[in-house]
Amino acid sequence: SQEYIDLFSINYGKTGKAYFENQSENTTISQFQTNFTLPIVINKNCAFITGGSFAENSLQLFPDSNYNHLYSTSIKAGMQVNHSEHWSGVYILLPKVASDYINISGDDFYIGGAAFWKYKKNKNFNYTFGIYGSNEAFGLSLLPIIGLYYHSPNSRFEINMFLPNDGNFNYELTDKTKIGIDYLGHGNSFKLTLDNIRSAYVENNTLEFSSYLQHSFFDKNMLFRLKIGYALNQYDVYPIGQRLDAEILVLKIGQPRTLLNKDLSSTVFFKMEAIYRFD
Repeated sequence: SQEYIDLFSINYGKTGKAYFENQSENTTISQFQTNFTLPIVINKNCAFITGGSFAENSLQLFPDSNYNHLYSTSIKAGMQVNHSEHWSGVYILLPKVASDYINISGDDFYIGGAAFWKYKKNKNFNYTFGIYGSNEAFGLSLLPIIGLYYHSPNSRFEINMFLPNDGNFNYELTDKTKIGIDYLGHGNSFKLTLDNIRSAYVENNTLEFSSYLQHSFFDKNMLFRLKIGYALNQYDVYPIGQRLDAEILVLKIGQPRTLLNKDLSSTVFFKMEAIYRFD
């Protein structure tokens, strides 16, 4: 029901100064991410989904400290199945290794997965619902998924929502140029080494709101975006032994935890993104 798939993407972004709460010290946050997806068609009703991603976040987690580098590497393995003319399902495992990659061990490995179903109402509109779950450094994370996709009959206006993870609204100015606004939510955790001891973890919940200009090349298969936006930054550090029973969206179930660092202020950010799109 969507007219394309993004097989590969790469982006790099950097924020302005993010200040620690009630202090004059600040840090900048750099983000790098690459992602690829390779569907392998079995027949008209079934396809394997394979791929992977890598991400790095660089920032100071404490005032006047060295920069910390937080990494995440994941793979995708699953299936997409057309159940009927209107209904299809995606069932996918998403294992990952996430930490500062200092003395990597099995404790840095997490297993996650998602199941969601799409209803194709017509060639221009579908909607999605499902659930994502993962064990994280802070405990079990569960995320209900609601989405929709709409492409106007004249092909100029597009909406692609996959909440609470991301949302995109764009309008085609010319055959190769679009403007848009988007939203992206990051929800990750990383084991952290402090004073040469694996003693803490970082819980990252960042929200990014941006506007962008997009231009396409090579028969519209290669897209390049320039973004400017506003980020709500959250990189909370907790002792490794203090975990939640579960986190469902913003609902945290479990005992209170001891926050080891200061909250960061919101910031503007700039980002460059390149995408290889297959029609």
